[in-house]
Amino acid sequence: MILAQAVGDDAGTLPTPDIAWSSFAPELVLVAAALLLLMFAIGERRQLAIAIPTGIVAAGLGVWLVAQDHVAPGAVAIALGAATVAIVVGVGERPPLVQAFTAGAAALGALALSLWQYVAVMAPEGGSATASVLLGGSVAMDGISLFTRLTVYLTTLLVIPIGYGYLQDRDVDRPEFEPLLLLSATGMALLGAAADLITLFVALEILSIALYVLAGFARRDRRSQESGLKYFLTGSVASAILLYGMALLYVATGTLDLGSIGTAIGLVTTDARIAVLGLALVTAGIGFKIAVVPFHLWTPDVYQGAPTNVTAFMAAATKAAAFAAVLRLYLLAFGRLDDLWVPILAVLAALTMLYGAIVAIVQHDVKRMLAYSSIAHAGYAVIGVVSNSDAGLSGTLWYLLTYAVSTLAAFGCVVAIERRRRGEVTLVDLRGLGRTSPALAGILTLALLSLAGIPPTAGFAGKLIVFQAGVAAGLEWLVVIGVVSSVIAAFFYLRLMGTMFLEEPAEGAELPIVSTGLSLGVSLAAALVIFFGVMPAWVLTLADNAAVLAR
Repeated sequence: MILAQAVGDDAGTLPTPDIAWSSFAPELVLVAAALLLLMFAIGERRQLAIAIPTGIVAAGLGVWLVAQDHVAPGAVAIALGAATVAIVVGVGERPPLVQAFTAGAAALGALALSLWQYVAVMAPEGGSATASVLLGGSVAMDGISLFTRLTVYLTTLLVIPIGYGYLQDRDVDRPEFEPLLLLSATGMALLGAAADLITLFVALEILSIALYVLAGFARRDRRSQESGLKYFLTGSVASAILLYGMALLYVATGTLDLGSIGTAIGLVTTDARIAVLGLALVTAGIGFKIAVVPFHLWTPDVYQGAPTNVTAFMAAATKAAAFAAVLRLYLLAFGRLDDLWVPILAVLAALTMLYGAIVAIVQHDVKRMLAYSSIAHAGYAVIGVVSNSDAGLSGTLWYLLTYAVSTLAAFGCVVAIERRRRGEVTLVDLRGLGRTSPALAGILTLALLSLAGIPPTAGFAGKLIVFQAGVAAGLEWLVVIGVVSSVIAAFFYLRLMGTMFLEEPAEGAELPIVSTGLSLGVSLAAALVIFFGVMPAWVLTLADNAAVLAR
């Protein structure tokens, strides 16, 4: 009885975190959609019976939200509820289309809610922009989390139509693909919002486990099986190293909160040796995730073997989420150790930029070439991190967005070519593409010009901002290496363009397969490449505001 009374007293004083559900609205939409898609897969012949109650509940929730003056999320809930029923009624006889359209609607709804959050947080009526922490300080609502959401959800929205026909061609259009994609995107968004070590690690595992399965999704393809296994093994080792580093940081500082870790590291009571060792292990673990040299070895094989739409998703969205975690760790938790990690990361960035650009030159497989290009671009993004400034933070966020749309456009074109020949895409397969498929070759050229950093594309604006941040931070030598790396990389990008426009197509070559969804996704990505390059001011302002809010 005394024990029960003690437990009751303790229960009475146990703090409960105040959950602001509106702050997790985009993630709630994706998780709900993933569960709904799994229910559709289980009850394939009873989809309408599942969709109607779901639509009614969503519409009722939307009406209640509107009545509570939450007009934007309420309107999104009503729209998604109506869309769920309409999709099943309209294309219910084709279950793969139901999965794709529902996942696309969920991604669009999450993107709309993220934009609403951005406006509500960054430019509230009658007040100034403020950052906040939720769930007892484990999740942050600030510029990094909001900008990461925009990049991840935009990538998810574009990947779904780009990969729909490709999955059917390879006979891997199983119903679990879209739920895994949405769950991985949820983990990426949470990773960008992680304010303590536990949330960071859990979010990292959510996105990683889903990607392990997606990388090996083509079970009959030995390359895909190899890709999934390699990604799982290297990712598991990296996660273990990262976890050991986090444990050492907790031992040294006595806290899991990233901001508190940054404060504790500067105290005389903190064992600096343990903290530095934790920093070293965290650097190694996170280096695997962002694929910087020498932690990059998994990238070419995994990118080449995974289904190409999954590769596009990994290259664009995963990099954005992982760098969001890097920004939080190094600028917030390790800020007082910048005299240690800035020179180390700067050297790694230099090696990464040069290695990625040089090795890409000798590649003949286009996916491997783009994989090494991805490694080089990770080095460019690190320049913004080591600048250790608001300009570097906003430059990194902006660079990752421009890289994402450029990569999606490039891989979307590779998907169309691979659908034609159903195998690896090499330089030979690009011969004469400018004559047989001029529109596709033009979009691929635009994407390659952006990846090379040629004006007036998005890639030029992205590189310019991070290079400016590096110069302002006194890292001129690193920026020079970045420019040299860009010149080297321009060689293999131009080689691809020359192959498409200056060589004759192979005799009897079949035309690439460009479906409606692929054309829509690739065209939108190409339009964003041009828009971000010609009119970057609006999004750059958002990135600058995000940096101020995050710091």
